[in-house]
Amino acid sequence: MIESARGLAKNPAAKLSIVVADDDPLALRLTERVLTRAGYEVVAAQDGLQALEHLTLKDGPRLGLLDWSMPGLDGPNVCRRLRALPDHPYAYLILLTSRESRQDLIDGLEAGADDYLTKPCHPEELTARLRAGLRILQLQDKLSHDARHDPLTQLPNRAWFLKNLHDCFSKAKERRGYLFGVLFIDLDGFKAINDELGHAAGDDLLKQVAARLRGCLREDDAISRGVECSGPERTGQDSLLARMGGDEFTVLLGEVSTEGDAALVAGRIQRELSIPFTIDGRSVRISASVGVAVNNGACASAEEVLRVADAAMYRAKALMKAGIPGHVRPALLAGLPC
Repeated sequence: MIESARGLAKNPAAKLSIVVADDDPLALRLTERVLTRAGYEVVAAQDGLQALEHLTLKDGPRLGLLDWSMPGLDGPNVCRRLRALPDHPYAYLILLTSRESRQDLIDGLEAGADDYLTKPCHPEELTARLRAGLRILQLQDKLSHDARHDPLTQLPNRAWFLKNLHDCFSKAKERRGYLFGVLFIDLDGFKAINDELGHAAGDDLLKQVAARLRGCLREDDAISRGVECSGPERTGQDSLLARMGGDEFTVLLGEVSTEGDAALVAGRIQRELSIPFTIDGRSVRISASVGVAVNNGACASAEEVLRVADAAMYRAKALMKAGIPGHVRPALLAGLPC
C-alpha cells in the first residue's frame, strides 16, 4: 500500500523505454535504430494489441510512437483504449502516419494522441518531439506528486492516505482473516515549542519528526510482525506513513499478523521520538501519543477505522496525563474494538 513513484531520469533519454508500433518491418527497424542511437530503449510491437499490452504494464513504458494504420488495432484506437484507463499513469503518445489532411490531425488528437508526425519524418524532428514529450511527462509527474504529498515534510498527505486506507479496507472485505493496522500519532508539547521558538523552528521539528518516522518504517519487513531488527531495508508494500496536518501523522500497516504487532510498531515510534531533537542549536524534547486500531470486521467503513485510531490517540493522551508510562500505552490501546 505504499505509493509507487515512477519519476523520470534526470537525463530524460537515458535508459528510457519507448514503445514503437509499426506493421512495416523495415520502417520499424529504421525507427528502432534512430531511437537506440538517441539513448532510448525500444520496445518493438508489430501491431496495436502488442503496443497496448506494453503500454499498460505496471511500470511499463510511458512513451509511445504508434503507426496510424495497423492490423487489428490501429494507432488511434490504441490511444482511445489507453486514455480510457482512469488510474493508469499518463503516457505520451505520438501518431505516425502518411495522412496530411487537417481532419486526420483533428481525429488523431481527438483519439487521445499528444502529437502527430507525418511520414517520412526526419530523425532530428522525431527526437525533438520526444524530448518535448518527456518535459510534459516530468511536469505531469510533479503535479501528481504535489497532489499526493505534504509540501513541508514531503510525506504522503491525508487524501493519499485515505485512498490507500480504502484499498486496505476493500481488501479486508474480500479476504477472510486479512488484518491491517492504523496508527494515529499526535506530538505532545509541539504547540509550546512552536510558541516559544517560532513557526520556523516548529516546521524544522516537523521535518525532523517525519525523517525519524521514515526511519522507523525502513526496518526489515519483520517490524510489522513485532520483531526488532536493525537492517536498512524498507518495508516495501507493508506500510504507508502520512502527515494528516498540523502535528498529526498516521501510519497504515498494510498487513499484520496480530493486533499486538501494530502496538509494537507504535512503541518503536514512541521510543524513537523520545530521543531529543536539535533545533537552532538547542536540545528539544517531545513525546508522542499513539492510537492503534486494527480492523477485525466491526468497523463499517475505512473512515471508522481511522476514527477508532483517533479516539485511541486521545485515550493515550489521557493515560499520559494520568502518569502511565508511554511504552505501556500502545499495548493497552491495541485491543480497542474495530
